[in-house]
Amino acid sequence: MFEVWAAVAAAGLGAHQETQALLTVAELSEYQATATYAEVVELLDRIQERSSIMRRAELGPTVEGRSLPLVILANPPIQTAAEARRSGKAIVFAFGNIHGGEVCGKEALLMLTRQLALDPQHRLFDDLVIVLLPILNADGNERISPDNRPGQLGPARGMGQRRNAAGLDLNRDYVKLETPETRALVRFLTEWDPHLTVDTHTTNGSRHRYALTYAAPLNPSGHPGPIAFLRDRMLPEITRRMRQARGFETFFYGNFDTDRTLWRTYSAMPRFGGPYRGLRGRMSILSEAYAYAPYRDRVLATHEFLHQILLYSAEHRAEIIEITRRAQRETIEAGLNPQPVDIVGIRHRPAALSEPAVIRGYAPGDDKTPRDFQVVFLGRFESTLGVRRPFGYLIDPGLDGVIDTLSAHGIILEPFAGNATVEAYTITDSRRASQPFEGHHLVSLKATAAIQRRRFPAGSVLVRTAQPLGTLAVYLLEPESQDGLAAWNFLDEHISPGGVYPVYRVRSQDDLAKVGPAVPAAEEGEDSPRRAAEGR
Repeated sequence: MFEVWAAVAAAGLGAHQETQALLTVAELSEYQATATYAEVVELLDRIQERSSIMRRAELGPTVEGRSLPLVILANPPIQTAAEARRSGKAIVFAFGNIHGGEVCGKEALLMLTRQLALDPQHRLFDDLVIVLLPILNADGNERISPDNRPGQLGPARGMGQRRNAAGLDLNRDYVKLETPETRALVRFLTEWDPHLTVDTHTTNGSRHRYALTYAAPLNPSGHPGPIAFLRDRMLPEITRRMRQARGFETFFYGNFDTDRTLWRTYSAMPRFGGPYRGLRGRMSILSEAYAYAPYRDRVLATHEFLHQILLYSAEHRAEIIEITRRAQRETIEAGLNPQPVDIVGIRHRPAALSEPAVIRGYAPGDDKTPRDFQVVFLGRFESTLGVRRPFGYLIDPGLDGVIDTLSAHGIILEPFAGNATVEAYTITDSRRASQPFEGHHLVSLKATAAIQRRRFPAGSVLVRTAQPLGTLAVYLLEPESQDGLAAWNFLDEHISPGGVYPVYRVRSQDDLAKVGPAVPAAEEGEDSPRRAAEGR
């Protein structure tokens, strides 16, 4: 409550009535309830009325037509992505409630909005443009029930449901982009291009003694610079600061195996937001408040985590901007002149960090007796199958779903017509999952490649890898990619065993200029783009 009074005082508001008007639903209910969509918007309206620096925008609509409110905080105030870029400041974006029952981030982001919007002289504004989205899954949030998320300690009056109104998990939608909410979010990432994104969740996994766990991007095909900065420097330092400032213990996200000898992180597949943003070459932090901690503690820990991230980002503004610029520059350069040693991993497996970790847990079968466990920490991934980065890809006409989705990701596309020398894939095996997942029967392909000269008619599309999202394009378009467009059924009607995959690899700019009649496919050999690791 001290923070509320401080914000009111900074804005020159002394009355008790004013203070009450700025409280979140969590605070007003003494942490028994969480805000509805309407209550989120109403509180943002009240804060904006009292702020000289807060601006609002709309991310986009939900399935049921609710407009998702963006908060833009900067001094001097800004309204657009172009203004943010011209400011020379680091752009930090944080959002909550991608799962409607995980409400800690939503409430913490409302508190953070109030704290910063009413303090225009806050030191953060010297270095940062801050964009906040308290509620992403607004439709799921409205399905409030005490029966949602059983076992989670509050809010006692209930919370929303995990999925959106169409029954889809928004944090499994970053590749296929089937929901309006995730499409709007990715459009924002392309337009605003934040240097750092923070995605706030609540986890109900293994029992441990951390108020909050976190993760940096996990897909090893992401540019190593942003990932290493977060994993090796920023997050360990924020762990220290969280303990020092508020006594909150935090650590890298994971879950125990049955005998508590392993601590395993989550997936590296870009259907999840963290790995996806890593493939975009940007910094991203996953925040997971602990579901078995009291609701109040979870909200306050998330708020403090966000606050410490912003403070650290402001202190290291120049370095964060340079690391992300370098990642973009090196990705473009790699696509301009692909090298044989530049392998983009498209399948991965968990791998151990070099040092064991000590995890603060509880004695087996006893959630009250503290016990620490030394474990092997499976906190990274290594590639089991990779491909040489190509100069680009040529896509046959008629793949409208592929083209639309690539465009929605922000990948640059060009029309192409003419002859080209390409690496053409032949499908050798196709396996379809028997059980549906997110409305799809996922497909796993195997393929061989051979050099061909082909004529591409009007309506064909060229995707160069010399672009900021060049690595993401490789991951999405390769047929054997673990989580690419082929896996998500985008090419089902166009592929079959023995058939040609209708997306072709271009090795260099010269291959787009070579002309000649089409020739039969050669056998796969030295020119194969595939590079497999043992244990695939």
